[in-house]
Amino acid sequence: MKKIIKRVALFTIALLVSTVFLFVLFAKVSPVEGTSEGQMVGDILWYTAPDGGVGFKLLQENHPHYRIKIMMNSPDILYYEGVFEYQGTKLDHVELSDLGGYFGENIHLTNGEEMTPVTD
Repeated sequence: MKKIIKRVALFTIALLVSTVFLFVLFAKVSPVEGTSEGQMVGDILWYTAPDGGVGFKLLQENHPHYRIKIMMNSPDILYYEGVFEYQGTKLDHVELSDLGGYFGENIHLTNGEEMTPVTD
């Protein structure tokens, strides 16, 4: 009986370590800060990712406010469209190539700064 308990415990520990390793490996996949290069798909900057990817299209520019379309999973699936405000100090003007990632609220720029959504 003790052998069975030992084997189950070792199996459980090995499974846990493997799961943590895979989580850490995949959690670091992000187009922010140059870890992935975007490609132009028409007038959309597209970052490919395991979940399908994210794309950006600049519609209007009035620094520090920018109207941006965000596509997810495919360049033709609109996820969000709205005005974002540049919150950083390093750029005088945000260009499409400066947009690096989107995780549900803020747009992360390739230089480490962010753009936040403007609410009416």
